[in-house]
Amino acid sequence: MKFALLGHSGHLDYYEQMLQDLPAVAVVAVALAMPGESLDSFASAPGVTAGTKRYTEYEEMLDKESPDLVQICVPPQQVPKFTEICLKRGIAVMTEKPLAMDLATLSHLYAVAREAKVPLAALHGYRRMKWFEAVRDAVHAGLIGEPLGSFSQISYRWGARRADHFRQRETFPGIVPFVGVHVIDWLVWSLGDVFTEVTGWETAAAHPDYPGCASQAGLLLRMRNGGVSTVVLDFLRPSNAPSHGDERMMISGTAGVVESIANEETAKLISEQAGVRNLDIPDTPNWYTAFVQSVRDGSFAGVEEVFRMTEIAIKAQQAIDEDRRISLLQSPYEAKK
Repeated sequence: MKFALLGHSGHLDYYEQMLQDLPAVAVVAVALAMPGESLDSFASAPGVTAGTKRYTEYEEMLDKESPDLVQICVPPQQVPKFTEICLKRGIAVMTEKPLAMDLATLSHLYAVAREAKVPLAALHGYRRMKWFEAVRDAVHAGLIGEPLGSFSQISYRWGARRADHFRQRETFPGIVPFVGVHVIDWLVWSLGDVFTEVTGWETAAAHPDYPGCASQAGLLLRMRNGGVSTVVLDFLRPSNAPSHGDERMMISGTAGVVESIANEETAKLISEQAGVRNLDIPDTPNWYTAFVQSVRDGSFAGVEEVFRMTEIAIKAQQAIDEDRRISLLQSPYEAKK
């Protein structure tokens, strides 16, 4: 299977485990996508060898190499453009998130994807972390009864500096579509598409020279049964913290609570019947590996889900920007039955 990299201005190396799991997949080519990129930046990318073709023009790479799958790593405002280019060529795509920065562009890209009928995914890998999947499995097994609430968090280091496209909303979609989409994805993965409306707040107080990217944000998502999910996002993690990110989730129900802290690599159930116990951690496949395998064997389930996650994230950011509640009902991206 021929795999190519288009751009390196993002989460370039997320596919590394996939290459180890699927040795028949080869990085056949890399190409620049944006001004200011350099072919030298691909030198240490997983799977890139002396035999990997290097192109300064991405269209030349797509024409000459005809890859089966392309990973797109570009700033958010450029994701729809490059995704559409690849889809229209019939090339499966794994792209940076979010799929789009606004609802109109998302709708257009959906039409392109439906017409192309080729697999498309975004870098929503947190849902398949084994300890988070243990939480999901417990919820689906009914171990906490009916879920009525949840708390989720992602806290990131800011780093020495951020790229300039983080500074303004013309080039950055906001903290929710960029970071919060991970939480939305793992919540829907765990609870189902149960959210009916969203509201939220944010501040850029910690990094006022980057007003386009909030330093901290909070969301409230209402559930169909009246429950409420709380989401906290921030770029406030200290630079000397032992990891770049701190991801946590807790789901409470009528019969118990499940919780996980990713850095501890454990998941717990607390219930009246079971007391407190560690959940079994499933041997779940790497999420990127699972996607590529579905491309290879033709089992890819469809694009509706990734568009729905992005729609919720964009609407959540819109709710913050407009200081109001926004409905999440009547989505055009509901999974086909």
